[in-house]
Amino acid sequence: MLDTGQSTLLPLNQAWSISKATSMAEVAAKLKQLHIQHDEITEKLESIGSSHHDVVRRIARLDISRARLGSLAVSARSISQGMLSGASSTALRLSEAVERLDVEQSRVKSTLDVVEQVAELKACVLGVAGSMGTPQDFETAAEYLHRASRIPEYVVKSGFAQQIVPTAEVPNVPSATLDAAAESLCHLFVKEFERAVDDNDGPRITRFFKMFPLINRSDVGLEAYGKYVCQGVAARARTSLQIVSSSERRNGLPFANALTKLFEHIAQVIDGHTPLVERHYGVGTMKKVIERLHAEADVQAGMILDTWQDERIVDRKLTEVKSYAFNFLVQSFLPTQKGGAPISRAQSPSLKGTSNFDTPEVDEQIDMKEVDQILNEITAMLGPWSLYLRFISSRTTVYDQSFSNWKEHTDEIIPGLPVGQLIEWKHAYTESP
Repeated sequence: MLDTGQSTLLPLNQAWSISKATSMAEVAAKLKQLHIQHDEITEKLESIGSSHHDVVRRIARLDISRARLGSLAVSARSISQGMLSGASSTALRLSEAVERLDVEQSRVKSTLDVVEQVAELKACVLGVAGSMGTPQDFETAAEYLHRASRIPEYVVKSGFAQQIVPTAEVPNVPSATLDAAAESLCHLFVKEFERAVDDNDGPRITRFFKMFPLINRSDVGLEAYGKYVCQGVAARARTSLQIVSSSERRNGLPFANALTKLFEHIAQVIDGHTPLVERHYGVGTMKKVIERLHAEADVQAGMILDTWQDERIVDRKLTEVKSYAFNFLVQSFLPTQKGGAPISRAQSPSLKGTSNFDTPEVDEQIDMKEVDQILNEITAMLGPWSLYLRFISSRTTVYDQSFSNWKEHTDEIIPGLPVGQLIEWKHAYTESP
């Protein structure tokens, strides 16, 4: 084997530079180096010669292995070309055939599904037409419409359905037949629902209320139902205000009590009717009824406040309070001196300098107890109103986050709400000079 160590051989140009030596010492050094290189070369040649037999033996083994591998390559090539090529082509053909079969099977399945859906559509159309005929079985007709609503629209409007479904009894295309039946049933259910409301028939009200989702008219049903519950709220509010006696109107808090009963009744309606509405119309559908009830609360609260404002003569008292100085109003609380005249409007500092024609013919005395009673009523009204807003917010936050700030943004959410005027009136009384 060759020695891989560092060689002491000099480059050729340096080994033959002995002719350039100028002294005997340089010649001796060059000869010494040549002897060393000669010994190294001789040692390497001897090592190569000793390993020659091993190298020859390994080369012979490689030749034998090469011969064997050549025969194996020839055998493998013959097997690949003779046996495996046929099996590979057969497997490829089988795979393509299986793929084509899967595609055909999926198409057949899709065709069968469409055929079944068209058959179901035809049964629903004939069922609707038959139920709305002589039997007048409108509940069954609604059930058929509900079944038809589960069929995809592309199937209902497909050319295949338009050719298969129409019959001599029902010649129109299925979509037109179903729409006409749903519209007719919707008008009928609305009339029956209103008739049940007029008769105060609870089971019939519930019966027809459940029909609207079946014919895909949930909005109409919720509108009719909202109108129905609002009628009850309005009737209760008018009754609670009418039964108050004249003495209670003068001395008690009848208007605050009427507002409280109004809001409590609306809360009971929402709590009691939410399960029924969401069971038949879906989660979140009660929001529309709550909006309708809230609008009715606006109307009824406005009527109560208008009555309160007229009976308490709020506008007139507000004008009077604004027209008097603070020290003048304080004197109305003091007892009248013996032999003294009562404090009248004619003594108001705000009337000084006016003509006699502007002075009222009858002196009007300011009673601050009445003003205090009005403030107490305003406070008693604002309490249940604030509680009602929190209740509505808790019931509607799950539907829409915009309802969560009703209490803080009343003017933005409910513009022109009459109860909001109470805050202005209270500030006007308390901040008057």
